Amino acid sequence: TGDVTDDATLELNTGGDFINNIGGTGRVEKSGDDKLTLSGSNTYTGGTLISSGTLVANDVNALGTGDVTDNATLMLNTGGDFTNNIGGTGRVEKSGDDALTLSGSNTYTGGTLISGGTLVANDVNALGTGDITDNATLALNAVGDFDNAISGSGKVEKSGDDALTLSGSNTYTGGTLISSGTLVASNVEALGTGDVTDNATLELNTSGTFDNAISGSGQVVKSGDKMLTLSGANSYSGGTLISDGTLVASNVESLGTGDVTNNATLELNTGGDFTNNISGSGQVVKSGDDALALSGANSYTGGTLISSGTLVATNVDALGSGDVTDNATLELNTGGTFDNAISGSGQVVKSGDKTLTLSGSNTYTGGTLISDGTLVASNVEALGTGDVTDNATLELNTSGTFDNVISGSGQVVKSGDDALTLSGSNTYRGGTTISGGTLVATSVEALGTGDVTDNATLALNTGGDFINNIGGTGRVEKSGDQTLTLSGANSYTGGTLISSGTLVASNVNALGSGDVTDNAVLELNTGGTFDNAISGSGQVEKSGDG
Repeated sequence: TGDVTDDATLELNTGGDFINNIGGTGRVEKSGDDKLTLSGSNTYTGGTLISSGTLVANDVNALGTGDVTDNATLMLNTGGDFTNNIGGTGRVEKSGDDALTLSGSNTYTGGTLISGGTLVANDVNALGTGDITDNATLALNAVGDFDNAISGSGKVEKSGDDALTLSGSNTYTGGTLISSGTLVASNVEALGTGDVTDNATLELNTSGTFDNAISGSGQVVKSGDKMLTLSGANSYSGGTLISDGTLVASNVESLGTGDVTNNATLELNTGGDFTNNISGSGQVVKSGDDALALSGANSYTGGTLISSGTLVATNVDALGSGDVTDNATLELNTGGTFDNAISGSGQVVKSGDKTLTLSGSNTYTGGTLISDGTLVASNVEALGTGDVTDNATLELNTSGTFDNVISGSGQVVKSGDDALTLSGSNTYRGGTTISGGTLVATSVEALGTGDVTDNATLALNTGGDFINNIGGTGRVEKSGDQTLTLSGANSYTGGTLISSGTLVASNVNALGSGDVTDNAVLELNTGGTFDNAISGSGQVEKSGDG
């Protein structure tokens, strides 16, 4: 029962509990197949050799202060800080409920089993070079690259302020807790299959699909030039930083609830309402067939690419400040002025009951659909080069020639002081209102089939039969060399100017109730009493049987 002073070699070829305290300068060797327990607080300095069987340390000081050569099994059933260096071909097992810290740069190769409690690694090499079976808790409080493969039913915890990298293809199932510092996953399977609680920083420097659920108060960082997909409905709140490569969100909740700083590429391949605010110098890509809404007042500058599906902007600033390449459908369900330049082969849809202004010189070719509200074009090229289907209100507050074909059940409004020309053979049915400036029609069908309310100037520079009814307080001007017929019972009051060509009135009320200034040819092909005052340098011709 007394103490042992070992100044040479003490070989223990037995099982059971060896309770004698061991001191001295010598070595202790465990041989034989049995399991032997050392439970004393020993002070021997010559090291420990485990050549066979299992040596159990029930005290953190049980193996003295020397190095341990483990060629069989070393079981550590204790808590505290185990500072002895461990080498050899054997395995280390952590048992018991306590928390034990390994702080040495260990070289043992036989792997590590955590069967109970918590094993803390204070050095990236603390667990040697073998695989780890974690059935309890592995706490990594270290810096560097931890490349041991980790399996088992247990949890991994990252603690400490340093950055630690997990590079293995790990299979542990108990989840990951990041309590401080940065945990870098350089393999998409580095964090096993369990949930991740991120209360500090999770850095994903890898490719593939990361489908672990992520929660917590921390941040997620996407680094590296590869493409990574987050597919979970995540709830982390610390925001997302995309510093390089492409981060794909295949679930509208993949990026948690925090703001996104995108300095590379954010690809949204999902449907629903993406409410996270997006800033940064990077690009946003909408992919997939679903309809996705961006509702934030976003400030990203790298532009937007719509490659498929529908991207809905429910805020005029939702697409940041960069250009938009629309190769599918861009739906604008908002009010205000949208001044991002729009190009691409796709369609633009205006929805919602608000008034939205497009001010850019846009080149998109897929056409424009106005399903609700008012779409204002303050640039003659604002609606690109495709056809316009107007089922609500199209307001043209610009100058130049608008040659997009206009159809639909909606109304066209000409506003502003400038002169605007409509040159298409249009079929829209909701009528035309001229509230300011001059609207020039260079086709008899340019104003569709509905009535015209002219409260400014309607210039008809065309020939043929103009059958739309004209009302309002404005003036009608006939220009151009052709012969134009007005056949409606019109009620406009601002008068008529014939500057060139021939204007035929085939209805006694065709020229409204205002005065007529005839500087070319006025042909009256009608019966009744024409009581408009006529002046000017032109000719009046009466034709027809009336």
